[in-house]
Amino acid sequence: MILVHLLVLAAGVSAQAGTVEGRVTDRLEVLDAARDSGYVVATVERGDSVRVRPAGAPKPGWLAIDPPASAFCWVEESALELDEAEDGAPLAAKVRASTVVRSGNARAKLPGPPCGKLEPGDRVRLVDRPAAEVGSRSPRRWRAIAPPSELAFFVAADGVAWDAAPPPSPTTPEVQRVALAPGDDAELRRVDGMLLAETTGQPVEKWRLDAIREAYQSLADQAGDPERRRAVEARLAQVAQYEKAAKAARSFVEAASRSRDLDEDFARLERRLADVERERSRAYDAVGFIQPSSRMLDGRKLFALIGREGTVVAYLDVPVGVDPAPLTARRVGIRGQSRYNPDLKARLIQVRDLTNLEPKR
Repeated sequence: MILVHLLVLAAGVSAQAGTVEGRVTDRLEVLDAARDSGYVVATVERGDSVRVRPAGAPKPGWLAIDPPASAFCWVEESALELDEAEDGAPLAAKVRASTVVRSGNARAKLPGPPCGKLEPGDRVRLVDRPAAEVGSRSPRRWRAIAPPSELAFFVAADGVAWDAAPPPSPTTPEVQRVALAPGDDAELRRVDGMLLAETTGQPVEKWRLDAIREAYQSLADQAGDPERRRAVEARLAQVAQYEKAAKAARSFVEAASRSRDLDEDFARLERRLADVERERSRAYDAVGFIQPSSRMLDGRKLFALIGREGTVVAYLDVPVGVDPAPLTARRVGIRGQSRYNPDLKARLIQVRDLTNLEPKR
């Protein structure tokens, strides 16, 4: 019911935009996928507002939200046609070749995993961040962009609360300003009473206003006095707003009901996926993203292993014959011997082999 009340409160804007607002109850990580292993793109703090897309979450326990203001993505510069700017700093670009969009993290130096795709002709807004160069032999240059409008990010549902708000009724100030003409009769008061009973006596998603709208329309058609007709038409406009809110609420409740019906199927699927993930995790000694580093060991250059929060979790001693360059900025599985190195003050992995874990596109 709280969700539905919020839908009605925002019916003038949110119902049309397909989003509703919630408030964060504790600090949350914003992820690029609805799973705990998703890439962290931003954080939202307690008290922050988030705009939730009711039909966007792919499984229970998660909410799909509009990208936070601090979120950004990466796109290869070679796929963009930058707009000219007088000060030499273009603010937008047009996509000239199909390209993958990768998640961004303000603390990470490299682009994250793929999170979407852009097609030729799409337009993007550039973000004021330095370009990133990936690779040492033939570096690829990446530009930071605002997340595409169709892209959703995800937060845990139990970290978002919905502000309760009473459903609107014909006694709200907006309706009180409607002046009735002196010739009002018992029939108009009767229909007013029907509207009041319908909108205050049951949940919004159960409102049925067809008969009330028809009764008001009949009174408007019969009204001879212009002032009285305007008063009835104002009520008809209010009923139309209530019908929009009720329709949005019913859609939301139906979607939630379907989601509950699928909970058991999702739970079974999650258990199978968890089993697969555990088996895959056992097959590797570490998983993360590779980037070159300035650290050395016995004259050999080390690579850094970046975790999902964008920080270094280990350094990699890659043997001759294993070329990590094609796998930079990609999620990889690593097999090798791991130990703590006091000089590096970090974990060091003697790499035996590397495996690309990102799906082929």
